[in-house]
Amino acid sequence: MAKHEELPIPIHNTLDAVYGDSSQLDEAQLRFHRLNSKFQQVGHPPQLFARSSGRVNLIGEHIDYEGYSVLPMAIRQDPIVAIRKHDDGDAEKILRIANVNDKYQICTYPADPTQLTKPYAVEESQLPHGE
Repeated sequence: MAKHEELPIPIHNTLDAVYGDSSQLDEAQLRFHRLNSKFQQVGHPPQLFARSSGRVNLIGEHIDYEGYSVLPMAIRQDPIVAIRKHDDGDAEKILRIANVNDKYQICTYPADPTQLTKPYAVEESQLPHGE
């Protein structure tokens, strides 16, 4: 059996490949349209959408940290996100997070494109005694 890291990420160009041709497809089309519209209010259209299938654990999620079994179950709800990488000409490099529900405000954070390559260093004086 292939390791999780070796499995390809499925890429689809249509929603019916993911949701089939049921009422769930109609609902998904509305959700993606609403997300696309909200995204464009912030500036540009998204370059891609990503989704994750929904799931719940019928047996407490915290027990899998201890090596015990859990019983996950797929659910109909699925989170979707719209993504766009900044253009090379953009002066500021920021991460903007918005929700389609207007009760949540748009949050903006600085994004350092080199932050993943910077080494993480802790001064010895910052460590608790005995480590």
